[in-house]
Amino acid sequence: MPRQEFFYAPPENFAGGFVELKGDEHHHLTRVLHHKIGDRVTVVDGAGNAAVDGEIVFSDRAVTRIKIHTLTKNLGEPAVHLTLAQAVPKGARFDWLVEKGTEIGVSAFIPLLSEHSEVQPGAGKAERWRRLTLAAMKQSCRSVWPTVNEPTHFVDLVKNLSEFDLALLAHPTASDIARDLAAHAMPRKVLLLVGPEGGFAEEEVTLAQETGCKLLSLGPRRLRAETAGVVAAMKVLEAYGQL
Repeated sequence: MPRQEFFYAPPENFAGGFVELKGDEHHHLTRVLHHKIGDRVTVVDGAGNAAVDGEIVFSDRAVTRIKIHTLTKNLGEPAVHLTLAQAVPKGARFDWLVEKGTEIGVSAFIPLLSEHSEVQPGAGKAERWRRLTLAAMKQSCRSVWPTVNEPTHFVDLVKNLSEFDLALLAHPTASDIARDLAAHAMPRKVLLLVGPEGGFAEEEVTLAQETGCKLLSLGPRRLRAETAGVVAAMKVLEAYGQL
């Protein structure tokens, strides 16, 4: 059986046992994919709700109405809410990072400004990355739309870790803490910090450790910054059986 397409509608479009698609999603469903009355699709609201196997019951030029047969919570979502704070690499490589990070289960992204950062993201970048995470959410059959925060300075982030149960910093350390993570209770919220091509400054590593961050090894090979972000996220999710 072929996999159903996933579509997005904001939570306010779910009401009375139906969900409505409008705008770009309506256009894609009717004009690009040519869906008709009676076809089945899945619609997610980006907040964890999924109308699985919904039935198209009405469609005109402006709206498609879908009957909800089954409403599922947190479809495709890991139990660990993983925030990836990553220094932005040159070019369009952060685009790739947010797409692949969303696909593997990252729940939030923070463009990180550190001492060795080579890129200061301009205005409008965060909105572009939000659009990319929306597309990746639907492609990877998830029901929560990952958030993309505005760029944040490293010092400001590591001095305010109270909202996280665990904070990790990717660093070429000899010890591999990922082997020990599963031995402890699974945290609800994890922060993962990944630096630029030149790595974090030693002062930043020291500050992170002083504020409670643990060091996470990514192995013996040198990775590009965006690759390091995806590998680190995969290690954390895999350690808790959430990949």
